[in-house]
Amino acid sequence: MKKLLTSWKFRRLPADEGYEEVTVPHTWYREGNGYKGLAEYVTTFRTEELNDKTVIIRFLAADRHARVFVNGSPAGEHKGGYSAFAFNVTRFCREHADNNLTVILDNRSNDEISPLAGDFTVFGGIYRDVELFISDSVTFDRTYYGTEGILITPRLEGENGILSIENHLLGEPTDEIELEYRVISPEGDEAVVQRTGAVENLSLTVGNPILWEGRSNPATYRVVISILREGMLLESVEIETGFRSISADAAGGFSLNGRHMRLNGVARHQDSAGVFNATSEKEYETDMALIEEIGANAIRLSHYQHAQEFYTLCDRKGFVVWAEIPMLKLIDAEACIVNAESQLKELILQNIHHVSICFWGIQNEIAMFGEDEGMYEKVRRLENTVRRLDRTRLSGSSNLYCVRNESPLNRITDVVGYNIYFGWYYGEMEDNRTFLENFHRDNPEAKLLITEYGVDANLAYHSENPRVKDYSEEFQALYHATVYPIFREDKCLLGSFVWNMFDFSSEIRDEGGTKYRNAKGLVTYDRKTRKDAFYYYKSQWSDVPFVHIAGKRFLNRNTKTMDIRVYSNQREVILCSQGKAVRNTSDNGVFLFSGIPLAMGRNAISVRAGNAEDTAVFNRQEEADSSYVFIDTTPGIKVKNWFTDQVEEEKVFPTGKFSVRDNVSLIKADSRAFAVIEEYLPSFAAELKGRGGDMPLEKILAYKKNEISDHQCRTLNSMLTRISK
Repeated sequence: MKKLLTSWKFRRLPADEGYEEVTVPHTWYREGNGYKGLAEYVTTFRTEELNDKTVIIRFLAADRHARVFVNGSPAGEHKGGYSAFAFNVTRFCREHADNNLTVILDNRSNDEISPLAGDFTVFGGIYRDVELFISDSVTFDRTYYGTEGILITPRLEGENGILSIENHLLGEPTDEIELEYRVISPEGDEAVVQRTGAVENLSLTVGNPILWEGRSNPATYRVVISILREGMLLESVEIETGFRSISADAAGGFSLNGRHMRLNGVARHQDSAGVFNATSEKEYETDMALIEEIGANAIRLSHYQHAQEFYTLCDRKGFVVWAEIPMLKLIDAEACIVNAESQLKELILQNIHHVSICFWGIQNEIAMFGEDEGMYEKVRRLENTVRRLDRTRLSGSSNLYCVRNESPLNRITDVVGYNIYFGWYYGEMEDNRTFLENFHRDNPEAKLLITEYGVDANLAYHSENPRVKDYSEEFQALYHATVYPIFREDKCLLGSFVWNMFDFSSEIRDEGGTKYRNAKGLVTYDRKTRKDAFYYYKSQWSDVPFVHIAGKRFLNRNTKTMDIRVYSNQREVILCSQGKAVRNTSDNGVFLFSGIPLAMGRNAISVRAGNAEDTAVFNRQEEADSSYVFIDTTPGIKVKNWFTDQVEEEKVFPTGKFSVRDNVSLIKADSRAFAVIEEYLPSFAAELKGRGGDMPLEKILAYKKNEISDHQCRTLNSMLTRISK
């Protein structure tokens, strides 16, 4: 018997007030009040006759350090906010009585629990389901890393599909206990039926299986495993899986079932407006429908383990998935890497049956705080964990741009991803091309993916001449239409993942007129509004005919004419305005209609591409609408604003002198330069002692904008420039 425990009492600790009645899934997070600390959840469950029974409680996720008590006795603890975990609580339960279940949660930062850093919110709460299992004394061992007690690894072997099955049972199976396996084909037929004793491992062969072909034919098989005693059913579990082969080649790219497949991907965080991380099937289906609409074929489920239901949706919809652990900062502490290994093991074992998962991601941007031999050795430990548990998938890392081409971080995993933001945080958009050329030259054997790229857009801001950091919807669209073709034209890339499909919560952010949010999404946090950049990708990836007029929210104009940009996956678009029709053709999904006249007041525009239509209204007025312009009232460190021309730049950053533009490792290597930081910003210097590598000091200061002012940064720079290199 399985039952969901949904009704709980909740309070923060220590607390003088009484409990609050809540429904699990639940998070205590509220924007502007992101509580970090201890909290208590309390509920009850009833058990009757316990002779020959097993009672297991499984949490599908609790954020992030959980200690569980049953009737006051400690049942266990779990360190990690994203994976499932379970405890056998039979010995703590009372017969024919209610039992008290208490969970003490702590979502504070902890050097022993990843993530230790990250541009996303750690919410807190029991934000996925809690399951109560009351079963026979012989039952599936869900305490085995939070799994169903059955691990299924599918693979192809010649013309056959092989299901390698690893059983984990609780109790003492006798000769009268049997396991029955039924494999149900995509058409609903029984492909295999087999009974065995309570053996630990076995393989089932499916002859000439129907392959999982991604979006074109996401065929999945259902495996039903039942425990029988003298032929009578005790318990069953059902696991969905499928058969496919994958490979990656530095020159040939990614292949699915022997055929090349360009990965046109988006990244996704799990949270959504209103419910934050306590999402449910409704939110999963909404997200999936939007990802299907845009026409993507791959999803990076970042930066942690997502809900089982969403991986299953990816199986059924045919998306290639990159799954990963929350390893975003790796410190020199054994407990940190041990916890990362534990979370990686949970990720793999709980999800090894999902046919959609093709990549296990083991780290993201850990070199932001420097590189050393100890880091490489720890990453190799994580890679070895992948190899030990699963040889059917590819391991991957996501590096940030300052990782040098020759770094060992580019050679440890099967594939390497890069998160690059040329044209937003640094450099120019065209630098993406140079980056790829140099990387391929220096790493001809590397299998490269772009795992992040994007810019923030606030739908309140608009510009006829968009530029970097104006946070306009138009710049986001321009950026993607400029950068994505560079990636698409690189035949050696396995593919790319847009960062991000949806705006997501980041409680540390206050940027571009948006608080508590990373606004790089192609869709808003509430999933109600598709930004113009969404339609750009739809024109590149989707086969469903459509046409979209960009700039609709840029309603008020003050010019006699305007340029109208249209996105469509059709070759010809017809625009109608003031009774006149204009035709335009394009092979790249972007149609530009220049110099369209605007009359004073309301101007209705319509476009047609085949049977697809769209309309917009633009209002011409005398004055420009100033509300469309972003004004940064808390600029923080913006080095480009420190000088006005080349002469001034040399004064601010004199040749041969130290400055905030130097890499941390270079500054730390000179005792005089580092002593300046220790004297002026001692707490910041203490933090820097654990860092090194090629990250410019100005980049780290930018991350600290809420703690270190622009004035302090200027002062520090002037002090550093007194020291010769």
